[in-house]
Amino acid sequence: MPRSKQNKKTAPLDTDKIENAIRLLNEKKLTFHGASKHFQIPRTCLRRYHSYTLKEGISVAEIRKNLAVKRVFDDEQELMLANYFKDVAALQFCLTLKEVKKLAYQFAKVNQIKYSSRWHSEKMAGEYLLRLFGKRYLFTLSQT
Repeated sequence: MPRSKQNKKTAPLDTDKIENAIRLLNEKKLTFHGASKHFQIPRTCLRRYHSYTLKEGISVAEIRKNLAVKRVFDDEQELMLANYFKDVAALQFCLTLKEVKKLAYQFAKVNQIKYSSRWHSEKMAGEYLLRLFGKRYLFTLSQT
């Protein structure tokens, strides 16, 4: 029976370790193999971060932000949406998942936020956005 990677989660990498490793790589004091062993960072990740810092010239913290899932809404906008959904729930007004996706699309359109062309054709947000939004704000939306 094949192994499942479903429940395996890796700890996020420490940005200080990555920055120190990249600094030592740039100073030619360590190789990729040596830096990955010393700082306990996967070699492929170290190579990716090193190439991004060389190309873009930005810090590792900025790279980590950009390598995250491309989010449509920033933290403030998501918090506004989450508070709205919680207020609506407190008023005993039940929103379906389809209505929540339509509200997210309308919110993005009104605030002139860049979103997927698929959202425009369907006039609603996608399932992926809804799932990740629910995970970030630790509430589940009823599937009615």
